[in-house]
Amino acid sequence: MPFNIETAFISDEDGDWLAANHARVGRSFTTYCPTCRKKDDCTYRWRGEAHQCNCRRQLKLHQHYLLAGIGVPYQRLDWEDYAGGDAKLTDLIDYIDGRDRYVDRGIGLILTGGFGLGKTMLANLALKEFVKSGYNCFGTTFAQTIDMYTSGWYDLEQKQRFQRRFLHSDVLLLDDVGKEMRASKTNSLPPATFDNILRSRVQAGRATLITTNMSLKELGEGYGAAVLSLLTESSLLLEFNGEDFRPQSRERTQQELERGETRPIF
Repeated sequence: MPFNIETAFISDEDGDWLAANHARVGRSFTTYCPTCRKKDDCTYRWRGEAHQCNCRRQLKLHQHYLLAGIGVPYQRLDWEDYAGGDAKLTDLIDYIDGRDRYVDRGIGLILTGGFGLGKTMLANLALKEFVKSGYNCFGTTFAQTIDMYTSGWYDLEQKQRFQRRFLHSDVLLLDDVGKEMRASKTNSLPPATFDNILRSRVQAGRATLITTNMSLKELGEGYGAAVLSLLTESSLLLEFNGEDFRPQSRERTQQELERGETRPIF
């Protein structure tokens, strides 16, 4: 049967994690909804119209996105919110539509370019599509990856969680790779961790999505030639350029708040 996010199973382990970290979302959709907030008529206003809320779907999407490390702001963004060039959007959608040719063969993506060009947003939108298709996904910043990796040195449960999320997920998103290198150029842990994760995933045929403000040359200088070789052999490259559209996004959010609108989870 085709995968259906509304009936997708959540393991006991993941259920325990949700209960410990997001207590409200463990409730039934009959008592809690992240969008309509269970108002009497179960409606929300969006784009100038009242919509009947599908509380079951909204809560299930919310739960599975949280488990995949997708933050709430990105949960409520859609492809129409991207204000960059159509070419990169088309390339990314082609990658998603061709997941049986790319993801299932372990081919990932590198999204590189300046600040505020939508790399993180698009990577999270892609991850959402994979979650809705039934892939086991996880996304986080690379700085947080280092924290989780080192916490597993002394905690078996953390070590197992790291392996399950970072090494064994079908699709892994590492956001803002290189930021931790700029913060500490003398620390050898980030390159070693990056190499370990990439090498394990490439050998297992698992796709990795990477966003970075560094060029390929800078990635090679920061993480080593071996890591750069792994990346280029197992990834497609999307290079972004243009103007920072974060001010435009802030203005859009302010207008929605002034209109009393609620974004659904997409």
